[in-house]
Amino acid sequence: MENMYPSATSPVTLSLAASPLFQRANPILSLDERTELTYQRARAIAKAYALTPQDVVFLRPKFWQLHTDQIAPMDGAATTLLTIQYNLAAGTLAPFAFKRPELQPILKKIMDFDVSAQFLLSEVGHGLDSPNLETTATLLPTGEFDLHTPNPSAAKWMPPTAPKGNMPRVAVVIARLIVDGENRGVRPFVVALGDGHQMCRGITSKVLPQRAGSKPVDHALTYFNHVRLPAAALLGSPEKPKDLRQNFLSVIWRVGVGSLALSTLSITALKASVYVAGRYSLRRTVTGANGAPMPIIAFRTQQLPIFHTLAQVFVLEAYAQDAAEQFVSPDLDPRVRHGIAATLKAVMLQHCQSSLYTLAERCGAQGLFEHNQIIESQLEMRGVAIAEGDVLALCIRLASELLIGRYDMPPPRDPTGLLARHEAGLFEEARQVVANLGASHRSEGFNRLILPLCQPLIEAIGHRMAYEAATKAKVHPDLLALYLAGVVKYDSSWYVEHMGLGRRAQHEMEDRALTSALPHLELFLEQTGARPYCIAPIASDESWNKFVNSLPHFDGEAVLDLIPETRGSLSGATIGFDTTAARL
Repeated sequence: MENMYPSATSPVTLSLAASPLFQRANPILSLDERTELTYQRARAIAKAYALTPQDVVFLRPKFWQLHTDQIAPMDGAATTLLTIQYNLAAGTLAPFAFKRPELQPILKKIMDFDVSAQFLLSEVGHGLDSPNLETTATLLPTGEFDLHTPNPSAAKWMPPTAPKGNMPRVAVVIARLIVDGENRGVRPFVVALGDGHQMCRGITSKVLPQRAGSKPVDHALTYFNHVRLPAAALLGSPEKPKDLRQNFLSVIWRVGVGSLALSTLSITALKASVYVAGRYSLRRTVTGANGAPMPIIAFRTQQLPIFHTLAQVFVLEAYAQDAAEQFVSPDLDPRVRHGIAATLKAVMLQHCQSSLYTLAERCGAQGLFEHNQIIESQLEMRGVAIAEGDVLALCIRLASELLIGRYDMPPPRDPTGLLARHEAGLFEEARQVVANLGASHRSEGFNRLILPLCQPLIEAIGHRMAYEAATKAKVHPDLLALYLAGVVKYDSSWYVEHMGLGRRAQHEMEDRALTSALPHLELFLEQTGARPYCIAPIASDESWNKFVNSLPHFDGEAVLDLIPETRGSLSGATIGFDTTAARL
């Protein structure tokens, strides 16, 4: 199969990364101006990639490459717009447009990014409970549909729908189809939202405040007040499906794709952040024991998070490639396909959140500033952890189905491996609890005793799959050893209890791997390919000096008397204390 991720540094966006459009925005820009900049960046990336509907529908390498392009950490909000535009909106519309010529003009506008396309699924009162969404599309005697938000909890939640940037907005809206008073399950509908200056009649968009710490996206609440849609707006058949649940899953199939594709943004976030932290640690010095400057990378406490992150970068890149190859297999059970995406997401976000937090912390006060990229990436990835399915909810669903035997995930390539044995051990323990409960997976006992185990179970599968993929891809052995040591520390007590691998042995395992990898630090940093996409001032002396020179500066000749002049000299003065006041 053709490589899903052709290169570490994509030539598609190299020139964009160096362009003025992607440099640090002027801090005096208003929120609206910064939001408009986000749209300009998204459109520029879209034009550079020039995806086709076939790229999107058939999940060709170019589609995956867009989601692993290292320009993503330069503006996570632009990537958000791109993945909604292509994966969700175009990905849902395109299979119907292939068979319906009247839909092809709007699909072309979406692919060319001449309109902003959104995907409206989740509702305020039905986030993870989307199968029970309340927005309705009622078939009228004329053949048209009446799209309506029946109550405030049915407002569509998050997608940006307000007029921005003079760009028309369209959406694929997921609503319950009502025919002759009968609920026929959810369907996608093509809906015009606005012309770029105002909303279409009957549609209201309420823009939410900005998300903390991330580049601005104009997230919104969207309401429909008996909006008339033409018959052609319906994507699919109006007939009632035999299985409403399976119908729901088939309607939102692109969400599963997005769960895998968006999760791979963790790799770009880790690459950008470890490059910044690594370069900063090489140039930032303290005074050593002999009085000479010593770079802080000399400290083991600085080396550990940087090298563990580097190990994760290269292992996760191999894992993403392997998972994508399995995901697109036409013979794969659809439930297992969703399981592969959920497992990858759990592991990617586990590594990403913990590593980005530590890397920011190891940069001291510099790690608190969004212009140094790390903390901004961390906050962007918190959004990814929720988008296309909350990690915990995905893990609960997957682990529950595995434990009650509905299907199985791909088995270990080497069942005797350390991580495979850990995975098997956790499942054996959980299955024993289930057997002792002797009750439904919806019981209170299952809720209390099994649900807290679900995320660690799925992460254990993912650690094993990631390590196997990296071994197959021949990732540098020092990084493989370091990844293994890091994963063992996630569940240290299990390895002590079941494998006889004591705490000291675990630390020595980590120490050997890091000591062996240490001489290759600069090589590994450059192999991330992050250099052309790094705009953090702290990464080099040159960028830091340029940054300082760009800051607003103030001079003056003011004189402020803080201590009034007194008679006599200080040496001749007697300083007295009011002892009464002192006692009080």
